[in-house]
Amino acid sequence: CHSYAGCGTKQIIRTHFRNFAWTMSGPTISLGLGARGLKDKDFGPGVSDPYVTISRPDTTGGFTILRTSETKKNTLNPDWNDFLFIERELNGNDKELNIRIQVFDDDGKKGPDGKDDLIGRGFYSLKELEASALLNVLLPINDGKKEKDSGKLLVLSFKEHNA
Repeated sequence: CHSYAGCGTKQIIRTHFRNFAWTMSGPTISLGLGARGLKDKDFGPGVSDPYVTISRPDTTGGFTILRTSETKKNTLNPDWNDFLFIERELNGNDKELNIRIQVFDDDGKKGPDGKDDLIGRGFYSLKELEASALLNVLLPINDGKKEKDSGKLLVLSFKEHNA
């Protein structure tokens, strides 16, 4: 069934599952992230509502967002749900490749948008993230403008799973 016209629901589901299974093949990495001591981006007595994005470099010199976490409300010390990646999706099997991790303050509208404030960002290789998890060392994140400290990234877990 090459087009969905004339396909039954079961055939469509089988096709999607087969495509999903193919894309999820190969070694995977689960990554648990948190942050500590984030700078508050909300004005007044409020506290930030942080979420994190994980991006990899693309061929144009920019970055492609691979995953976006849930928003944690009213905290400067969030722990997000773990992410699952296919290793080649994350770094093209290059453990030295720096991925970009950015923490934003959600403006309250559903989903990430241009009004969310950047709290901080950092660029780390998988080797650095793995070492941070093993040694329980916090990684610096900065504001991306004046390179001012804006908190610390905590790698709660890093696990490689062979297919």
